[in-house]
Amino acid sequence: MVSSITLTNTLEYIQALWIATHQMGLPIALWRLPETQEIQGIIDLSGQPQKTVIDLEELHSGFAVSPFINPEADQSLFIHADIHFTLEQDPSRETYIFSDKNLPLNDPILQIRKENFYQTVENILQTRNHSSVISSRTSYQTQDADQAIFEDMVSKAIREMEEGNFQKVVLSRTITVPIKEDINIIQTYFKLTQSYPLAFVSLISIPEHGTWMGASPEVIISTNKQKIFRTIALAGTQPYEPGVPLSEVMWKQKEIEEQALVSRYIINCFKKIRLREFEEEGPKTVIAGNLLHLRTDLTVDMQATQFPQLGTVMLRLLHPTSAVCGTPKEPAMDFIINHEPHNREFYSGFLGPVNIDGESHLFVNLRCTQWLSNRVIFYAGAGITTGSIPEREWRETELKTQTMRKIVGV
Repeated sequence: MVSSITLTNTLEYIQALWIATHQMGLPIALWRLPETQEIQGIIDLSGQPQKTVIDLEELHSGFAVSPFINPEADQSLFIHADIHFTLEQDPSRETYIFSDKNLPLNDPILQIRKENFYQTVENILQTRNHSSVISSRTSYQTQDADQAIFEDMVSKAIREMEEGNFQKVVLSRTITVPIKEDINIIQTYFKLTQSYPLAFVSLISIPEHGTWMGASPEVIISTNKQKIFRTIALAGTQPYEPGVPLSEVMWKQKEIEEQALVSRYIINCFKKIRLREFEEEGPKTVIAGNLLHLRTDLTVDMQATQFPQLGTVMLRLLHPTSAVCGTPKEPAMDFIINHEPHNREFYSGFLGPVNIDGESHLFVNLRCTQWLSNRVIFYAGAGITTGSIPEREWRETELKTQTMRKIVGV
């Protein structure tokens, strides 16, 4: 199925796809890779994602979603690509090309479900039933930390670090905001892709696990058709000032040290598996929405090193990364579990396409929101070191939610 549709009709069509998945109880994932125009989506016709260890060499095409806490690595969810479609903006920038990849479905039951799904989509379009469907998790509760509670948590972390218990910890908070019943989540997602051209922008909905939308600047692992492995060390935050060249941006010692800890952690993971043949580029200043970060890129040629399993091995070593947990990992994780008043769930976990067109791209789930039927939960965190000032860390979490809140309109 290939068709050319205007932007307005694109929004209506994807909204119809979205509503149909909810009516039929099917998992769906939409995403757009950094610095690309193409939006991709998959739908799992089984109705239930597979709960599994993410093994890039064993899994078929699909989309992985993993929580922050996954001690045995077997609690990740895998959405099978029974339907894989793309939305590619044509050169005129006025229309999109919708393409269904028509992946082979060996199970005749799945083929029937696919036909029923597209018939449901057509019925929705004909009846113009474009009501917003977000999540059935109306009973989900979270506990937002106010400024005093968050700053007290930061102060406790600093004391622990001064006592030598760990070097860095990443602390997060939630902001829960009511939303209007008529909000259009698909329109919001398209706005997010336009606001974060350099990020991985995703929208997923999984029965019993809810609806999540985010724009992450942080790759955890990426492997491409040329067998190149890539990961990044991303840390340090300051507001982006339009007009100031990135080459002239100044960083404080606290942010430089924080970023160095993340880079060192990744290189130590390479050392654990006796991998010495890697390229390191950075740190350099990069833009993510209204913020700036320090980033170091690390790449490995998996063919030259004869290490085809590197993506899977490094994923297990890195998650959760020191950029969202801390250093050393175990005591930092214990502090987070014992002091944060909310459950992170998929926030600061990882997600992304697996073995789609021969490539896998998994990102840390940052700048993310959880959507319920009547409210949105915003998640944001800040890296804490002995040089941290609690009030500044609070302001950093405020900055990290500003763009997302503007896009959602709350």
